[in-house]
Amino acid sequence: MNLHLLAGVGVLSLLIAVSAWREALRNEPISRIRITPENMPQFKDKE
Repeated sequence: MNLHLLAGVGVLSLLIAVSAWREALRNEPISRIRITPENMPQFKDKE
């Protein structure tokens, strides 16, 4: 098999895998939740 063809197929499959992985991360609802000060529980200091 031609080495250039093998390298081309490898790069193409890598790009497809990275694209699918980014799409899965974008659609996952857990990744949308960010820890912000508004979402953190409020603790009051008792002295």
